[in-house]
Amino acid sequence: MTRHSALPTQAAEAAGHALDLMEERWANTPEVNIAPLSPSQLRVLYTLEDHDGTNLRTLARTLSITSAAVSQLCDRIEAAGFLERVPNPHNRREVQVQLTGSGRTYLERLRSERRQALTPIIEALPSHDRAALLDGLTALAAATTVAR
Repeated sequence: MTRHSALPTQAAEAAGHALDLMEERWANTPEVNIAPLSPSQLRVLYTLEDHDGTNLRTLARTLSITSAAVSQLCDRIEAAGFLERVPNPHNRREVQVQLTGSGRTYLERLRSERRQALTPIIEALPSHDRAALLDGLTALAAATTVAR
């Protein structure tokens, strides 16, 4: 079997392994720091970035966790100043959660740090592998967006 005819499970294994290595590198690289948030809290921010202004119940369903758990996560993120709870203008009994400017700045900083940590690794690849990586990751991101 050639590399080009890799089975989806092999590709998923390789992607998962690469993600594990990147997470380990980021966890052990002082240049990439998710503090003051935990990985679970960071996941909430990423979700809110795509679904800003959602209510807690919908956020919990999107994250596949309980409403109580998402409420606790949001409490901690709100204490860090990265999200705020606001009344729904159409339903006063409902509360929406949304990113603050500080939350958006935090995500931009984190992405920049991750990009800086990955750049030397990617630069070390031969140009044809960099091009293949770009094509593959672009296709993976597009497929992930469609699969949501």
